[in-house]
Formats: sequence, structure tokens, C-alpha cells
Amino acid sequence: MSKDPYLVSIDIGSNSIKLAIAKSSLDDQGKVQILALVEKPSAGIKRGIITSMTEATESLIDTISQAEAIVGLPIKRAIFGISGTSVSFVNSEGLAVISRPNSEIQEEDVERVIQDSLAKAFGVGNSEIIHVIPKTFRVDNQSGIRYPVGMLGNKLEAKTLIISVETSFLRNFTKVITQAGIEIVDQIYTPLATSNFLFSTRQKKSGTLLVDIGYASTSYIIWENEEIFASGVIPIGSDHITADLAVGLQTTIEMAEEIKKQYLDLSDSSFDNLEEVEMYNPDLQINEIFKLEDIREYGRARVEEIFIYINRELQKIGKKGKLPGGVILTGGGSALKGIEDVARYVLKLAIFKYQFDPKKIDFLPDYNGDPAFINVISLAAYYLFQAEEINYGKVNKNTFVSRTLPSNSNLSNNDSLFSWLKKLWPFS
Repeated sequence: MSKDPYLVSIDIGSNSIKLAIAKSSLDDQGKVQILALVEKPSAGIKRGIITSMTEATESLIDTISQAEAIVGLPIKRAIFGISGTSVSFVNSEGLAVISRPNSEIQEEDVERVIQDSLAKAFGVGNSEIIHVIPKTFRVDNQSGIRYPVGMLGNKLEAKTLIISVETSFLRNFTKVITQAGIEIVDQIYTPLATSNFLFSTRQKKSGTLLVDIGYASTSYIIWENEEIFASGVIPIGSDHITADLAVGLQTTIEMAEEIKKQYLDLSDSSFDNLEEVEMYNPDLQINEIFKLEDIREYGRARVEEIFIYINRELQKIGKKGKLPGGVILTGGGSALKGIEDVARYVLKLAIFKYQFDPKKIDFLPDYNGDPAFINVISLAAYYLFQAEEINYGKVNKNTFVSRTLPSNSNLSNNDSLFSWLKKLWPFS
């Protein structure tokens, strides 16, 4: 996006659309400069699925119009985050034989082994591949290699994580975006961008889990040994907490949402709180009385369920209670008071709220730390740090990320895998 004075990132959710505007390059201190943050309600989207093209497009146009008023310039291009239950994850393996006389591994061999892992991948037949991430390489009998180019060997193997999204999901969102007059510069799996930007090098090495509690779903991603170890999506989000409160308290969804924001306290210190609160319900035009104990009971049950699901996934991959870097909570759902206590109780791990590194980012507008904006901010930062590394001509030594590619596409012999494998540069 070198032609634009700014970089735009957009996160389209079931409850709202968030947009971040950043300067198109890092400042003299190597920091991302966020110029504006915009959030508008979304319509025509339910549980992460487009239900009305017209309403979704109008919501996006409304968000863009407000952002344009802030910067005083038209917005024509943007990067978009992808997340939700339509995203799938497949582990695969590839093999390439090194046949040249000196047995030196070159970039084309890495291309071949990644392509072989794609050919062997199962479960992505009706999807669009958005990222192909080598987790580790093996040269002959040497394993745990992060970057094999320049090494000597006869056989190169790779273990990869392939992230894909349902074709219909991606096409519908792409249509909404283009109907809003926006050119898609890049599409990125949001938890990948967020974790890569938020985590320190030490966190990426030691084993750290990011849990992004969104409106309709919860995403998670694990880094270990500076590689992505695993990722997934759970079909439960903060909206489910609201629904439980509405049913349990026998009130409206709108009132339940306000109760969640104002009075839901999940902290250990809130046990046995027998107080009551009285709130005016504008829809029913009456005052309603609720017990704080009931609010906590109905809300905590669903929050515990989210972390129980995550614990089951950790157990499947042998990481239950075994992440020294702990857990970082992000997303709008992480703003719930006392949610760290619930996560600590269920996961038996150290729990942290997100924190931006002041050495990496500056905010020109007032930013109150709302966790709902973390993803859209990280998308912009992630993209800018990639561009900066490319400008310096650095070589990607641990991860390749593709532009969206149909899973049934075949690359000809004249095509380089690197022509469509996107860069992901470590910038800790």
C-alpha cells in the first residue's frame, strides 16, 4: 500500500465492524502509529455468517464513511482479518529429495517440500487456503530445524499447518467488501496476526496460548519454540453469555447485555454476594430487580464452558497445564470483570490480559485499552512489520503465509511457490 499515506485494517464481526487507520510506514523509532479507530454496529451478519448482503454492505460503507471523515481522504484499499468457525486447520507433511551433486538445500527445495505437504493435505477440498505455515523441518536425521536453506542433506521433510476457510464464507465476505468499493490488499487469519504482534520472543519460545473471546466464537493459538504449535476455534462467544443471562434472569437480550457489562463479576471475591440491583427496562417500561448472585451464576457457567473446551483441546495435543508462558486473554469477551479468575481455575495456568509493547506502537488518538480493538490494531501492525522486513530484504526463516489460494489450484512448473506464499517475518 505504498501509494497511500495510510494503512487500513478492517475486522468484520457479528456485532460490530472495527477499522484501524495507521501511517503506511513505521516511524523513525520503528513503531506503528495508529491514527484512528472506528467501530460501528454490524447488520446482516449472524454467528459470523452473512445473512443479508445488502445490510452487511451498508454497515461496512457506514464504517468506512466515518473513517474517511476522520482522515479527510477516500479509503479504497484495506487488509481484512478472517476468523470464526468457518476456519479450519490441517496438519500435513511434505518430502523432497535433494538430487544436486553438492547436496545443498536451496529455496526451490523448500518450495517443493511445502508443495508436497499441500498435495498430501486432507480435509481442505472445499476450502480456500489462506496460510501455509511450516512448523518444523527435518534434514536426513536432523530434526527441529527452523530454516534449512544452505544446509547439506539428501532428504528434506517438513511438517506444516494449513489454515483454510470455507469457500462460500470467503466469497460472500469478499463480495460485501468489493460492493463497498474496497480493494482487498490481503486477508489474514486474525489470531495469527494478533499473537505474532503481542507475544514477546520469550513467550513464543516458552509455549504461550492466546485466547480471543469474540462475539460469536472463541479462537485460540499456541506458540512454542518460536513456531505455531496449534490453533483452533470454539463455537462459543460472549453473545452466548448474554443469551444465558437473558434466559436465566427472564429478561430481554438488550437488558441482559447491559447487565453483563455493568454487573457481571466473575472474580473469586464476588462469591456469596447477596446484593440486588434495580434497572429500568426501556423495552418493557418497568423496573427490574436482579440478584448479583444469580447474575454471577448464569454468567460464570458459560465462561467456564469456554475454558473447559479449550482445556479439552490442550489435552488432545498434550499441553494441558503445560504452557510455561501462560495464557493471554484478548477480544471483547476478555473485558468481563474477573474472567482471569475463571480461566485460572479451569486451565490451571498463569493468566494475563493483553498488553501492547510501547516500543512497537504509538496511539495518536486516545485509546482506552478496549480489548475489542486488539485484533484490528494487530492486523495493521502485523502487515506493517512484514512490509518493513521486506524493504530490508530479510529472508523469512520460520514461516510462510500464503495469499488466498483455492485448495484445488495447481501451480505450474513455471510458477514459484514463493509467488503466492505470503511472507511472515519474525519481528519480536
